Amino acid sequence: MGLTAEQVASKARDVKVFGFDLDGTLLRDDKSISPRTRAVIDALIEHGIEPVPTTGRTWQRLAQSVLGMDELRYTVCACGSTICDLAHDTFLRHDVIDSEKAATLIRRLKQPGVVIYLCLDDPYGTRLGDCISRDEYVRVRGTERWKEPLTCYDVPALIEANRWGVVKVGVRYAAPWTDDDFVAIGRELNLTANPCGPNNVEYNVPGVSKAGGLEVIARQLGYTIDNVCTIGDSGNDVEMLRAAGLGIAMGNATAVAREAADFTLPLTNEQDGLADFVERYLLA
Repeated sequence: MGLTAEQVASKARDVKVFGFDLDGTLLRDDKSISPRTRAVIDALIEHGIEPVPTTGRTWQRLAQSVLGMDELRYTVCACGSTICDLAHDTFLRHDVIDSEKAATLIRRLKQPGVVIYLCLDDPYGTRLGDCISRDEYVRVRGTERWKEPLTCYDVPALIEANRWGVVKVGVRYAAPWTDDDFVAIGRELNLTANPCGPNNVEYNVPGVSKAGGLEVIARQLGYTIDNVCTIGDSGNDVEMLRAAGLGIAMGNATAVAREAADFTLPLTNEQDGLADFVERYLLA
């Protein structure tokens, strides 16, 4: 059973770390950050609460290039595979899919109805794409442009030959495929599979989660997971919503995220739901 507003306010007094998802939570649908949301992140720091982006996105210059926030000290990226200590320019965790496992996964995924993307573990976060054909890409993705061009190379062979580590592998898919199909493939290959949105699943190294990443940061700061508040909107946020001392679902959250959270906001990411929550409960 969810918490009342009064119970949320009570729990908010113990919060020392604020872990927030990006897409569908901090970011608006056009991937921008509203001035109000930007302001509350700065206010949290002044208030003594550590704001931590906690995302499926990769680590490469996330805070600066994507968020424009140089003041952030930590990020949890690739669903917990990479934990960055920005203040000391180092990693608290840095686990990637090895080249052999990544190549095996891509070969397994390269089927009709599936478009594959992956991010290399290099300083640039190089992205590659793969699909059985361009016609199949159009069938799955329609007219939407994707960030990585489909390569003319044998991507698995290229990864193996160069021994490239891979931060994550993702798929966009069309019916009759379902999330469960891709979760099962991850289980077969001993990889973590996270549904990230409609018709979208991403793979990371086994045993990682956003919750685990935030627990590492909380310990680093002398706190426990009970001192962490998390906010998110989708399947890859479920574990951190359940594990945290206070878990908040956005107004636009999926059913599984709402079920995992202690409290669901009335406002969406387009309505500054995160900023409204922070002002009402964490900065009160």
